[in-house]
Amino acid sequence: MEGSGLDASCVLADGRVLDYWDGGDPDGRGVVLHPGSPCTRVMGREGHEAALGAGVRLVAISRPGYGGSTVPGGRPSLRAVGADTAELAHRLGLRGYGVLGASGGGPFAVATAVADPAHVEALGVVAATGPWPLLNEPAEDEVEERELLVRLDAGDLDGAWAGYRELLEGALGPLRDLSYDDRVDAFFAGAPQSPDDFGTRDLWAANLAEVVAGLDGLAFDNLAWGGQWDIDPGEVEVPTSLWYGDADGMVPLTHGRWYADRMPAARLSVLTGEGHADLCSGHWADQLAGLLDDWRRD
Repeated sequence: MEGSGLDASCVLADGRVLDYWDGGDPDGRGVVLHPGSPCTRVMGREGHEAALGAGVRLVAISRPGYGGSTVPGGRPSLRAVGADTAELAHRLGLRGYGVLGASGGGPFAVATAVADPAHVEALGVVAATGPWPLLNEPAEDEVEERELLVRLDAGDLDGAWAGYRELLEGALGPLRDLSYDDRVDAFFAGAPQSPDDFGTRDLWAANLAEVVAGLDGLAFDNLAWGGQWDIDPGEVEVPTSLWYGDADGMVPLTHGRWYADRMPAARLSVLTGEGHADLCSGHWADQLAGLLDDWRRD
């Protein structure tokens, strides 16, 4: 691995494809990253220098529907993505590895620890969403999403998929016709923080090019952690660090407390005055160091 890592893909045992980025220190301890939503493996590059400094081999995953990663049949599943992540880690020779999940990637990181308890050595959860329909107060702009998730949990998988695709096409589809720079500006229009707060414009441009090419990745994410969960965070016994900010308007601190109340080996750290971008992009070195400090076995 040279430069800022490499992009690659893995053909899983069932024939599906999983895209990933492999960076950091090739001889370091392995940490698998589940980026946020909507984020592909591209965003792992943001942590490359911190991983080099920490002695960590950082592997970032494009979940089903993002880039070239195949969407499986059936209901979108946290547990199934956790199992896919474990298969990738084993194929890459990571006999013992840490898992880090940020924002919408957090539930999938937790699912990986549930799916592969014998090999996951430490877990980090950064400003991660919990089951938001249960934790968030109903908001006017969430009515349609909540209705789609009710349909999902009632067994109408096709209707929920179709509804989310339509919803996301209306919101993000027009970005396809914009230039790289204009696409980034349009995506962050009205957001409390800029793309430079969440990484770099170049990374976001490359990431959004894959996200908007086909919106199934974001639909999959939303259906997997918006509907009824098929994992129990209480099954995670590995040392876990939870990082949340008390000024996060995207994922409130109540989500961090929900995880902390259910995970027996979890430690919740609350960063005063920090928002979502601060948590997800501003503490790579601290978060990787925290994972290494928590490592279950030497």
